[in-house]
Amino acid sequence: MPAQRLPWRIVLPFAGLVLAGSVALLVWMVLMVGREDRSRFESLARTNAGFMGEAGFPPTERMARQLGEVLDVDVAFRRQGKLIPESLPELPVGALLELPADGRCHAVGEREAVGVQLPAGGDLLLVRPQRPAWRGLWQPLTFAVLGAFWLLALGVGWLVSRGLVLPLRNLASRLPEIEKPGELDLPEARRNDEIGDVARAFVRTREALQEERIKREQAEKLAVLGRMTAALAHEIQNPVSAIKMHAQLAALDGNSPIAEVIASEAARIEGLVNQWMFLSRPEPPALQLVELKPLIESVVVTHGPQMRHAGVVVELHVPEVIQIMADRRRLVQVFSNLLINATQAMPLGGVTVVTAVEEQGSVKIAFADEGKGFTAEALERFAEFFYSEREGGMGIGLTVASEVIKAHGGTLSVANVPRGAVVTVTLPLAPPVPHLSVSHSLH
Repeated sequence: MPAQRLPWRIVLPFAGLVLAGSVALLVWMVLMVGREDRSRFESLARTNAGFMGEAGFPPTERMARQLGEVLDVDVAFRRQGKLIPESLPELPVGALLELPADGRCHAVGEREAVGVQLPAGGDLLLVRPQRPAWRGLWQPLTFAVLGAFWLLALGVGWLVSRGLVLPLRNLASRLPEIEKPGELDLPEARRNDEIGDVARAFVRTREALQEERIKREQAEKLAVLGRMTAALAHEIQNPVSAIKMHAQLAALDGNSPIAEVIASEAARIEGLVNQWMFLSRPEPPALQLVELKPLIESVVVTHGPQMRHAGVVVELHVPEVIQIMADRRRLVQVFSNLLINATQAMPLGGVTVVTAVEEQGSVKIAFADEGKGFTAEALERFAEFFYSEREGGMGIGLTVASEVIKAHGGTLSVANVPRGAVVTVTLPLAPPVPHLSVSHSLH
């Protein structure tokens, strides 16, 4: 594995940290072992001084020699400025005479000595060679402490690897899935740390790419539709106008039922062309004051033959005086789409109820049918371009309706009801016209 890989970038500094910690631990143990050894030496001097006092042993040269053999150190007594015995090997007498009897270990040349006062008078001096503290490290306790430290370091290293390297490696392995459609479950995204931030950023980027792909596909479809619309609009509008004119002439000749059907189907073709034109060249609405009820009634009359043929009855519950600022032609297109969709949702016939209710400066217009309702997916994607669950449907009716209503400053929503589905259009009411007050002058 190259040293530039993340595991090595973690292992090498961590190994250096463990090595430095081991050295620091050894230095600390050297200091502690030396301090403990000197403490035992000082305690040995105090214990023997007390023992001599209790036993009443005199501070003689013979006593010094015997005590030194027992303790395996050099022993001397100091009394009235004299040393007993008069000298010790490799030690200056002056240094021993000046050694304080404070019970503390002091360095004397290359040796160390402890002076303790005797209860009967005089001082007891214990002298030994200086002992390198590192020699005391070669004992089981040292290896036990170092082993525990290394096990702890190994456990911490494993946790760091598991908590950092493995999640990042998993994220790297999932990167090729950024272009794949569908849901992506990343356990790392549920973490509350920097890795979690990276994982959540990855998920958001993936979602943004998918949305961008969908928009690009829709734009491509719209571009194709726009070219088709531009090519067909002129070819279709002229025959439709001729059909409508001949339907009017047929009605004058007494063929009203047939003329009515012809006019209705011609209006349907014209509505489709208008939808295509809106998708290819959406324009802002040309607002004017519109009476809502007559507008809806005209749409019902236009599509009456088609609805009667399907066995669909329309019930209108629209108040007489509701005025809105709207593009009349665009609203006719929206309401036509909603009535046609409701009719197609009831192939065996039924009732479409159209209700309008004023509410806080707006009007809610609901189109309720008795069909089978929307699926869960359709409820989420109803306004999506080219999405349709109906066989042969182009998936632009509700999309165009939603875009037109948005351009009017309103909203379009869909929902299921116990006996079918309901599409609700919310539009702002026209502002009230101020009444002009006329003052009468009395002469």
